Amino acid sequence: MKKPLGTATIALLMASPAAVSAESLETRLERLESRTAELEANTQRQEPDPAERKARTEGEPERLKPLSEELSASGLRQMIGGLIEVEAFHVSPYEGDDESDIVLATFELGISAQINHWVEATASLLYEQDETDLEVDVAYLSIANAEASPFFLSAGQLYVPFGSFETNLVSDPLTLEIGESRETALQVGFVAGDVLGSLYVFNGDNSIEGESTIGSWGANLGYAHEEQERAWAFGVGYINDLGDSDTLQDATNDNRVTALDAQLAEGMDTTGFNVDPTRRVGGWTLNASTAIGPFNLIGEYLSATDHFDVDSLAYRGAGAKPAAWNIEAGFSFPVLGRASVAAIAYQGTQEALALELPEERWLVGWSIALFEQTSLSFQWAHDRDYSESNGGTGESADTITAQLAVEF
Repeated sequence: MKKPLGTATIALLMASPAAVSAESLETRLERLESRTAELEANTQRQEPDPAERKARTEGEPERLKPLSEELSASGLRQMIGGLIEVEAFHVSPYEGDDESDIVLATFELGISAQINHWVEATASLLYEQDETDLEVDVAYLSIANAEASPFFLSAGQLYVPFGSFETNLVSDPLTLEIGESRETALQVGFVAGDVLGSLYVFNGDNSIEGESTIGSWGANLGYAHEEQERAWAFGVGYINDLGDSDTLQDATNDNRVTALDAQLAEGMDTTGFNVDPTRRVGGWTLNASTAIGPFNLIGEYLSATDHFDVDSLAYRGAGAKPAAWNIEAGFSFPVLGRASVAAIAYQGTQEALALELPEERWLVGWSIALFEQTSLSFQWAHDRDYSESNGGTGESADTITAQLAVEF
């Protein structure tokens, strides 16, 4: 799910290790500056270690992580959290006239209930103007007790821990556009010191040759550590059906229906053609992040393990093997006594033209905490399309975005 430039949910993994990603090593805008004092007044338990925080937020969209941590750190038996993001943007596209608009980019409302020392339930609603109707975004339960056991279990609708998708910017990284997967899954994992990992299974939206079975799975392994003013994290992940990600599943389904219609229009025999995918194409990801004082660096790469068949996802007349990466640097500094973060990023894709993603993207952004739990962000994104010889326009596009966000 994406916003004008980006994506997806509120209290995903609000206090459970239901998924495994390096949480933003920079407390984003110092948790909007004043949140720490509020949490310290409510918190009756010790702050979780880096690996536990990483386990709680792996795979979830970046905008959910502050809310997840607030809800988990509060120590309350029940808690409600919300997020509203309003964005104004101006787009100069590859071709055609410029566009501009003001949109309710995100409304998210979530609740987390600590039933007892072992069981927690989490659910959230999501609405994104022009993108997502009001819906249940996540709803799952977790069985975990870090004081008694390093193992945990999560079950329900959640974002599986494939990819990190960290960013200091308004828009989601291109890695998320390819890899984010919301599934109804069963996940088991562990957090042991600075090391964490999990294994999950699900029956995805893709029905391979029409079969509806629990045949999809994934696994990840990570490490997170911090000391004084330094922190770092690493993670690797694998999923056996990247084609079931939120973006690819829609694209491949539309492409196969279009291919069938084209064959029917030409009077071809379509007896052996199936609109369902004929096989699974796996995906793998590698991510790393570090923070030293006010500086932080983020790197992530995500790719399919093989080529899709040409009817599902094509590139230059053959099956595509999509990939994406993100390299980002951030710097935190005060402005008029307010916490702020500036960031620059270089992102790109390979063989992702059919997904309507740019071949190259440069971003520059700055965010500041205006008031308690209120931030203002600005971002400029410069995209370059695939060349004409590869099926694109060869042109560039620019988007300027301003975002006002409030967490409650």
